[in-house]
Amino acid sequence: MRSGIALALAALAAGGCAPVVEPDQLALCREVLPALHEEGTVIRESRYGPPADGPGVRIDYLAERRGRPRTVHVATCRFDGRDGRGRPTLAALATERGPLSETRFIILKRWWLEQAPAPSLSAAKHRSGLAESAGAG
Repeated sequence: MRSGIALALAALAAGGCAPVVEPDQLALCREVLPALHEEGTVIRESRYGPPADGPGVRIDYLAERRGRPRTVHVATCRFDGRDGRGRPTLAALATERGPLSETRFIILKRWWLEQAPAPSLSAAKHRSGLAESAGAG
């Protein structure tokens, strides 16, 4: 009996340690990655999870362009409610270089996100050019 309780508690503790992100927020954050790079860049996600400093989604990834060295990147997306289509509203986006400027962020939202239909999670992976997804980590 005690070993059963201990096993159940261990499973709960392990589950509580796993980073949790909202699937639709993850899909939207993945969707913006290609906008941060030149056309033709292949994005290979290495991990994702919540940022250490609050709610949102952090994606660590590699960007590869033919004939150029692979580069390591981080994108952190913050959200604020939902839009009229039920999609999460992207409130802020930062990369390893810092937050996007207000102008660049507005352009990203207006001409990248607003032109696209709300994708499914697998469609967002495909559209974003994700070559592979390592999962939460």
